[in-house]
Amino acid sequence: MNSSVTKTLLALLLALKELEIPLSKDEQGLLQNVGQQLALASDDWEFIEIEAELTAIIQANLALNHIYQSNKVKLDALDGRIPRELLPSLAYLEKELFGETKEIITFDGQTKGEPNNQPNLVISLTSSILRLSNQDHTVKQLPFIQEISDYVENYRYFNTYFANIDARITVPPSEPLIHEQTYLLLVDISPERKGIENEPTPFPDQALAQVWNDSESLPLDLVVASKDFNIDATVKKLTLPRSGASDIVQFTVKPNLFEGRGYIQVDLLYRGYLLQSKQLTVLIIPVAGAEIPESLRPPQTASITFTTTDLLTHDKLALLPERFLTVDVQIDTRDGSTDLRFLDRTHGNQELVSYSTNLQSGLGNAIARVRQKLHSMAATKEGYQFKTQGDMKLLNTWLPQLADAGRYLYRSLLPENKGRTLGEDNGEKLRAALKPDSVIQVNPINPILGLGKATIPWALLYERKVMTSKEVHVCEDFLHHDIDCTDCPFKDNYKVVCPHAFWGYRYAIEQLPAWTSGELSQTPTLVWQIANNQPLYINFNVWRDFRFWKNHLPKIEQLGYVKMLVAEEIMELENIWATYSSDLDIVYFYCHGGIDETEQLPYLQLSDDKISSNFLEACEVNWQHRPLVLLNGCATGDYGPESYISLIDDFRSAGASGVIGTECPVPELFAELYAITLLKRVFRGEPLGQAMLTVRREMLQQNLNPLGLVYSLYAPYEIALARAIAHN
Repeated sequence: MNSSVTKTLLALLLALKELEIPLSKDEQGLLQNVGQQLALASDDWEFIEIEAELTAIIQANLALNHIYQSNKVKLDALDGRIPRELLPSLAYLEKELFGETKEIITFDGQTKGEPNNQPNLVISLTSSILRLSNQDHTVKQLPFIQEISDYVENYRYFNTYFANIDARITVPPSEPLIHEQTYLLLVDISPERKGIENEPTPFPDQALAQVWNDSESLPLDLVVASKDFNIDATVKKLTLPRSGASDIVQFTVKPNLFEGRGYIQVDLLYRGYLLQSKQLTVLIIPVAGAEIPESLRPPQTASITFTTTDLLTHDKLALLPERFLTVDVQIDTRDGSTDLRFLDRTHGNQELVSYSTNLQSGLGNAIARVRQKLHSMAATKEGYQFKTQGDMKLLNTWLPQLADAGRYLYRSLLPENKGRTLGEDNGEKLRAALKPDSVIQVNPINPILGLGKATIPWALLYERKVMTSKEVHVCEDFLHHDIDCTDCPFKDNYKVVCPHAFWGYRYAIEQLPAWTSGELSQTPTLVWQIANNQPLYINFNVWRDFRFWKNHLPKIEQLGYVKMLVAEEIMELENIWATYSSDLDIVYFYCHGGIDETEQLPYLQLSDDKISSNFLEACEVNWQHRPLVLLNGCATGDYGPESYISLIDDFRSAGASGVIGTECPVPELFAELYAITLLKRVFRGEPLGQAMLTVRREMLQQNLNPLGLVYSLYAPYEIALARAIAHN
């Protein structure tokens, strides 16, 4: 049917609800006639005729027309999209209107429960309401009209657009920007879609629904970053009202790119939690009037690269640790470089640094070096391959090497006196802002197909200076000092390696698997809870040639009230997923993994066959309890994050809340000990991020074993069981 009719009818119902001056008897009669016509109409031509008559009735009442036009603008911005669940059935409406369910007689005289031959439910509902007298009074009594009104009022868009700085005239998206010319970048949140927009993704108002309390507005942080534009400020405040349009925030921007496509990233955050991100792609031309090739049109486009789908509540926000540092990671399609933006919110959301590093050169080499050191330490007999209990001699063999590699990685990510840093700061400001136990949030934004999803071993960053010398050794007193090394005499001695200077021992690091990518049909919800019952259902998938797995199972069962579903082969796994997909709480892969040499695709391997992305898709599982996926014991030489990072989309599509993975192969002895130690805390109901940080520290302090640094969290820090299941 004609979509304009739907918007017209919805705008009319909303206007009648808001109308303060009652309709006259004549107006009621005219609307009753329209209601009768709607019940009899059968094609678009008749609807168009009815719409014209209805428009004339509305325009004759100035007060009604004013409210109608306001609602029409909002519905036009929504393109008439109203969730089906907000529209009641006709049977329900009849009960609301008359106190009982009446038979509905269609225009052809047949009695039906729901007239399927009506063009859509909006027309059927409007027809039933308009055929009554006193329509404006009736509409005010219907709860579903209020729900639609609330939805329309709060359905808003994250708008971005450019304006000429002198004339303050908006630059149409059909026009490019000119090199070295100054513009205003305007940003607002409004019920009206405007500016540069490629997709109708709304602002996630629903995420903030429970944090308003008595406030009429919320302060959001607006962060703008680009290496193609000079921008007057990177962070500004945007005041979001309960409904309607926000204020318009202005940034002064000037293209420093001579010509070609330039990019600007715009992020919205609330109390450190990323709500929505948008990337602007803007064509820059060297001089006014320069010819634009057809291949570079349209000159201005924008796309939403991240939208949270989680519900933030006041109680939840009060209990959760604030993210003092957010790291946005994004790959530039033009040169393959990796852009990193570090946002420090300890002192008012000041952006410490914004620059790019090149994945193919310095950063890539630094990452590879760290993982090679980890692998050598974990997988050689000179290291911890056959040991869970270490000693100071082993620490002195390996930790200085890790610190050296971790320092190079730290400097590659945070170049000192290079790029656009603030003044002469050499990272002191960042270190001062980050206190022990801070939660660092890493957002991989819109990874590009073909370049892969870049991952960084954040836990191995070493934030103190360190010398390369035979004299370098591990601090002998670190066990007796707090994480900040208070009163430690070796604190400023760069020949002494302090374990507490590794990010993995200082901070909890969450890498959110919440990127928007073309591989997912929709962005899965980011969740903070595994909806388990008792017992806890664990699907344990194993490579049967591991030595200790049969001893591992009873140890897990002794920790809490669990039901173990074991799969040694693919067919067993398929049967478990088919039978128990709605019950699973943890999906545990205690098996091999790697990259297929022929196909160059990642896999996990059970005893008889490999599990690939296509396999996971074909299983069509729906894990309703939002289980945690634990990847452990994958002791093959080529195993690393590239072996599973692209599988995270598949796990999340299946319903997983998050993934624990490793930075390199892990020896089975340590993998088994780590899992038992971690699950013991998880079964008590501890948040996963906190549990991993605590276990990492325990392994260092009690076992003098640094392999806890190998494990990475691809999930929110707060993920926990809904119900603790540990044995007392």
